[in-house]
Amino acid sequence: MAISKNPLLKGVKGTINKEIVVREFFGKTILSAYPDMSNVKRSSKQKKQSNRMKKANIEVRAILKDEKKRNEAQVRLNVQRNRLRPALLSEVMLRLGKES
Repeated sequence: MAISKNPLLKGVKGTINKEIVVREFFGKTILSAYPDMSNVKRSSKQKKQSNRMKKANIEVRAILKDEKKRNEAQVRLNVQRNRLRPALLSEVMLRLGKES
């Protein structure tokens, strides 16, 4: 982990080519290695939740792609267009949670 005083990195957050992570802590820019998550063992609950999220995202993408379904969902959820995706995701996740 390194602290950078480079003005080009001031206010920058995120990753660079999945090799370097740029973060900001207490006003200092920190550079660190990208975390290696290959040896992480997920619990059965984590795997179940991950699968639920994948299914929900697939369903939300299908709704957003179809203009008629998208407009119906926007009226049903009573949200602005820019808030439709998270509202749909919440709705689908709740429904999938009740199914299992």
